[in-house]
Amino acid sequence: MNRYSVEKLVEIFRSAGEQNPLLVAIEQIIADQLESETNSAILSDLDANGRAYNCGRAASIKDLQLYINTLKSENVDN
Repeated sequence: MNRYSVEKLVEIFRSAGEQNPLLVAIEQIIADQLESETNSAILSDLDANGRAYNCGRAASIKDLQLYINTLKSENVDN
């Protein structure tokens, strides 16, 4: 697998533009999965372990979403 530096990732995300179909699709998938995990975490019949598991998944997805948004923003710390 090829790996890009953070600088290259920033360049790729910034040059793609907000309406790039691939980025729009990725952002939609992430948002949909975040909503799904959040909804799963608040189910009334879920035990504490299941709730913690779904909350952890939602937190990980949110971290990914925030990182992608950071790559597209002006302020990126390596």
